[in-house]
Amino acid sequence: MRISTLLLCLCVSVSSVAQTTIKWADLEDVDFVEFYDRERSEWSLKAEFSEEILALDNQEVIITGYVIPLDVSGEVYVLSAFAFSSCFFCGGAGPETVMGLTFTDTPPQLKTDDVISVRGTLQVNVNPGLEFHYMLTDVVITKLF
Repeated sequence: MRISTLLLCLCVSVSSVAQTTIKWADLEDVDFVEFYDRERSEWSLKAEFSEEILALDNQEVIITGYVIPLDVSGEVYVLSAFAFSSCFFCGGAGPETVMGLTFTDTPPQLKTDDVISVRGTLQVNVNPGLEFHYMLTDVVITKLF
């Protein structure tokens, strides 16, 4: 019985080491440079991330934020540091305050400004094209407030 308890503790410790809880402030140290994207024939922003942010690339993270649905069917969501009225799209916040979400399974129907915690793999995109500078893949909701 003691060996199985020890193995369980080791498994829990290993899984907790493999993920990092981050805050939006951890993603703020970035500068954006406007450039003309010839492939898309439009002006875009190239990100210059700090070393600390680049170290988070492809890491499993947990983060909490506000839900912003991007389509009427409720299949495409963004996580934001701010509520919809103050977010990147409407309130003038920067592109570092939102991240695209790609869920592992179809998420429950989420509403604008629901607050959730999610776990997933952070992708840091210097030039995201049609995506976001931050994308979270393999997303699982860990808490719905």
